[in-house]
Amino acid sequence: MINRITIVCMLLVAFAACSSDTKPTMDEVEPALKTYLLAEKARTCNGKVEVERLTVTGVGEFDKQWGGWPVYATFAVTCFDGGNRTTWESNDPSEKVMTSLVRKNAAGDYECFIPDMFRDAQEQMKKQLENMMKK
Repeated sequence: MINRITIVCMLLVAFAACSSDTKPTMDEVEPALKTYLLAEKARTCNGKVEVERLTVTGVGEFDKQWGGWPVYATFAVTCFDGGNRTTWESNDPSEKVMTSLVRKNAAGDYECFIPDMFRDAQEQMKKQLENMMKK
């Protein structure tokens, strides 16, 4: 009986830590955003990926629908693949277009993410553009 109570208490504490209402600061978000940007660019890069510039310009209010705080940033992330160099960048410092969302994970660290619905829409648009370019 005591073991079950202990487990339930531990789960409640972990849940409370993951669902904190305290908005993260821009400094707290920056390492998670850098990790996210590197991983995103690496999905389409066979070479080395480097964050050349990153400035978090804002963290919005918690969005219950998506489960995180919107993060706004300017950045430049470059893929160095042999002699080729491609850069993914955003130079809009306003809070009109979010770069990602941020949430606390089970370990209590911040992690940036994009909801699957957005990722699926991006992939579909990319395929449509590729098909249009072939014509």
